[in-house]
Amino acid sequence: MKKIRKKRQIQMMAAVLVCGILVTACGKQGGNNTDGNAAASDARHADTTAAQNEKNDTNVISGAAYTGTTIDTEDLFSDRDLSGAYDASECSRITLSDAGCTADSKNVAVDGSIITITGEGDYIVSGTLSDGMIIVDVDKSEKVQLVLDGVDITSKTSAAIYVKKADKVFITLSDGMENTLKNGGAFEEIDDNHIDAVIFSKDDLTFNGTGSLIIDSPAAHGIVSKNELVITNGAYQISAAAHGMTGKDNVAIAGGSFQITAGKDAIQSKNEDDDTLGFVYIADGEFVLSAGSDGVSAVNEISIADGTVKVQESYEGLEARIINISGGEIDITSSDDGLNATDKRASASADMEQSAGDDGEGRRKDFQGGRGDFGGGMGDTQADANINISGGVVRISAEGDGVDSNGYLTVSGGELYVTGPSNGGNGALDYGIDAVISGGVVVAAGQSGMAQNFGPESTQGTILVNTQQQNAAGSEIMLFDSTGRRLVAWTMEKDYNSVVVSCPEIEEGSSYTVQTGEVTTEVVMDGLVYGEGFGFGFGGGRSEFQGGRPDFGNGERPEGMPQPPDLSDDAHE
Repeated sequence: MKKIRKKRQIQMMAAVLVCGILVTACGKQGGNNTDGNAAASDARHADTTAAQNEKNDTNVISGAAYTGTTIDTEDLFSDRDLSGAYDASECSRITLSDAGCTADSKNVAVDGSIITITGEGDYIVSGTLSDGMIIVDVDKSEKVQLVLDGVDITSKTSAAIYVKKADKVFITLSDGMENTLKNGGAFEEIDDNHIDAVIFSKDDLTFNGTGSLIIDSPAAHGIVSKNELVITNGAYQISAAAHGMTGKDNVAIAGGSFQITAGKDAIQSKNEDDDTLGFVYIADGEFVLSAGSDGVSAVNEISIADGTVKVQESYEGLEARIINISGGEIDITSSDDGLNATDKRASASADMEQSAGDDGEGRRKDFQGGRGDFGGGMGDTQADANINISGGVVRISAEGDGVDSNGYLTVSGGELYVTGPSNGGNGALDYGIDAVISGGVVVAAGQSGMAQNFGPESTQGTILVNTQQQNAAGSEIMLFDSTGRRLVAWTMEKDYNSVVVSCPEIEEGSSYTVQTGEVTTEVVMDGLVYGEGFGFGFGGGRSEFQGGRPDFGNGERPEGMPQPPDLSDDAHE
């Protein structure tokens, strides 16, 4: 891959966001869950201490294996990626029409409704085709910029835009213009490449500009790049029967707005040939995602530095080997796990296929009659799987595990609110090796049967409380200190009997009151970790339950547990 890239302001901003720690106070009162517990989210502030920055710069946070980011943010966005600029007077023009297409460049071949660009340059494209396509077939050293200026292309049996060969193609959305690209419901072979997307590129592909793009793919994928997929601006509305957007090497997004409805993953990056690639990086942007499978999926890493991401429907919200969240506002609704860190790289998948815990798709099976996903160091674990939250606001409503890491979970800043499962076969927090909290705010509620607290290496106080009775959906979870000052208030959306609460005000040697609905629990922090999990609401401190004994859970798998979606027949992968 040939790369010509420079440092720039947005990269510096993104790098700071990835590495920084947002220290969040719990002292703000309030608690309404109508918009993701906005009142609780208002509690945060951006004070960052030098000591916490120094801690975050290391690769180990309080004993847990924090691997940091694998993404070099300075190598993602070139100046040309970011600018979307072009000189209209220097551009060649292509006009599309069912009555006859025209072009004013010798580097454009017109064959009926098939337009083929054969030489490097900038091209402004306008007009309509009811059944046609644009093909870019230039030298591997050449770049092409396509400026979509009010384009409406339907390709009944192939891609509307097909990049067969190039060094890189820029698709620029002209300011104020709406563009529409569609497939007619089938993909027929036209060469040796398996074209299966409305926009299909064999080489690096960048989208920029301030216009809009509508993509409709009733038979397969929306956008596919077999190398890098970069988006820096624009408004996108994508409907796809399979994946919404796929970049084999990576998907890197600096900004823009996205509404994606996909039968499989909304955003995906997967490279089976290189274990170091296959990542999704979001520096900024606005996302509304509805997915039959995962909202965002990457073999290697998902990193979110800023922006708003709403996964309003998914099997799993975010899934990757490493999930790094350092900023932004993220809302996830999932039928299984909200955040899932699992190692699906080729070497890891080979190992997992030989274990009884793999379903053949790199996902662990949930075993009936016991702990299905082997948290707490039981069964299969993956030392390279990590979830790291250092900033931002994350809200999760999950029917599987709310936050699930096959390896490590670290929280060093930001806010995490988990509406966990209503069934007893999963937990609000689930980890395979260790979980450490050193900053930020966490309120994670669900069922006690598989409940886990943060581990003993934590440097911030954390409390796990289980109650005998179910607390009703819509009831408040509140934490008070010994003076009666309310430290945390949050409204739980489902019935629950277990909650983990952590915030900077929890100190060793102090006493607190946890109120879960009508149940009040008095807690004395003999250490920084109160409550060890797996049904036990005590440990690391003394408790006095006002609402009855803790629920130890029976570990049985309830009916109605979510099943993984059909991920077969991903031909382009």
